[in-house]
Amino acid sequence: MAKCKRFLMSYLNEVRSTEVANGYKEDIDTALLKLYAEADHDSLLDLLVTENSCLLTDSAAWLEKHKKYFALGLLYHYNNQDAAAVQLWVNIVNGDIHDSTRSDLYEYVIDFLTYSSDQELVWKYADWALQKSEEVGVQVFTKRHLEEEQNSFNPDDILTCLKKYPDALVKYLEHLVMDRKLQREEYHTHLAVLYLDKVLQQRPSADSMGTEVTEAQAKLRHLLQKSDVYRVRFLMEKVQGASLPMERAILHGKLEEHEKALRILVHELRDIPAAEDYCLWRSEGRDPAYRQQLFHTLLTLYLSPSSSAPELAVAAVDLLNHHAAEFDAAQVLPLLPGSWSVQLLCPFLTGAMRDSVHTRRTAQVALGLAKSENLIYKYDKMRLKGSSFRLSDKNLCQTCQNPFCEPVFVRYPNGGLVHTHCAASRHMDPSSPRPGART
Repeated sequence: MAKCKRFLMSYLNEVRSTEVANGYKEDIDTALLKLYAEADHDSLLDLLVTENSCLLTDSAAWLEKHKKYFALGLLYHYNNQDAAAVQLWVNIVNGDIHDSTRSDLYEYVIDFLTYSSDQELVWKYADWALQKSEEVGVQVFTKRHLEEEQNSFNPDDILTCLKKYPDALVKYLEHLVMDRKLQREEYHTHLAVLYLDKVLQQRPSADSMGTEVTEAQAKLRHLLQKSDVYRVRFLMEKVQGASLPMERAILHGKLEEHEKALRILVHELRDIPAAEDYCLWRSEGRDPAYRQQLFHTLLTLYLSPSSSAPELAVAAVDLLNHHAAEFDAAQVLPLLPGSWSVQLLCPFLTGAMRDSVHTRRTAQVALGLAKSENLIYKYDKMRLKGSSFRLSDKNLCQTCQNPFCEPVFVRYPNGGLVHTHCAASRHMDPSSPRPGART
């Protein structure tokens, strides 16, 4: 009997796509489904995910009889009954019914909902998906096709839904801010506050100054640096007294309070590389004078009388020698201690001298070019003044076509002659006839 059924399965599978099946497609596919389900054959799923003519009522009863619930869900989906399909799969995941066809059925349902255009269906199972796993469940919103997400799901509605799921809320805000790059202040500020709350939860003591940067803290710093739309003063109030000096420095920078920021980096954190990186970060895209002022502020902090630490003197020397182009030597030299040798600052002085020579030579070239251009203009002026022509009563104004009654006129470079008032009206009204055009 088993051999006969295998032969029948093979035969039906062969003829279902030929002319022999014309008029019998429903009977053939339904029979094939029943044989596959009864034999627990792998081709059952292939049949249901491709074009088929299985009779819904007959096939559904047979699949339920043989406990092929996942396959039954596929049959419902093929017949546009997604709600019934998802409910069946949810029952399997919850353990209400048993079907071991897919061990990753929860992830399959999440993908199914992600690509579903039925908003009502997605909202119905959103809480179920998030309760199972916030990280995976939120994908029904974050992995949705961008065009569909923009046209169907309102981000504010999703955020309201996610209030009960803090991890999912962070993931979705990251999606809005990092992936979709929405420039809305409330999204950026909300995400920064959530990062900050997580950082503070991971630091139970307000006096603990751990040097290890957590993932949440790294994300917070990145957001504070890269975003320009969050509420800076609001976040500054939250980090005050929270033992987060690096975050305070970044926020001071956003407020253009550079001396405060650099003082934190230099005196509180003693982080010399971070102070130099700060100057590069805040001067990115700004004019050279702004960049020079930042580096000069940092140098002043290194050399201030209250900064007697030897490492700050070394930092000042390194700063000058490695960033010579960022300083005005005339402003720097009066600040330097008299005990410093020329050899100590050789790279800085060499760079300053090179920049000075380059600036002077560039100015000389610019001056020479300006003089050459001036000579060209003088030559053109002399050439025009040296030419002559005769004005008679036969000459007509090329604008109004009237003769000249007075010896006062305007001559254009092309030789055209016009009355002074015609030339003035032409400049005031661009739509007036040009010289040579007849009215």
